[in-house]
Amino acid sequence: MKMTFFVAAALVGLLAACKKEGAKCCPAGQGDSAAAMSDSATDSAASELFLDPSPEQIAKAHRVGNKHCPTDGEKLGAMGKPISVIYKGELVELCCAGCPKEFGNDPDKYLAIAKADTAAN
Repeated sequence: MKMTFFVAAALVGLLAACKKEGAKCCPAGQGDSAAAMSDSATDSAASELFLDPSPEQIAKAHRVGNKHCPTDGEKLGAMGKPISVIYKGELVELCCAGCPKEFGNDPDKYLAIAKADTAAN
């Protein structure tokens, strides 16, 4: 019984600390919604990764304009409709449904590849 109380108290403490810090310390969508609307949370939102962005997020993002999938080099459209991901406010298109997971493993690397592909075209 004492252990259950201790674990519950620790979780409450962690949750309170997370809410105090806002969305910065919590997984996407689990922070305090009021903090998510603040200017500092808006700045941190620019570094967030969205592997399955909503139409609203897609409309707000800056389209990189890559012509090839940064994860495997496949020409976009060769495997059907491209899949969109957003990282640091930049919309990157991928060739298939399997690529967002790979993109999420190293988003900085793949964003740089997508931007280089745009510059090369």
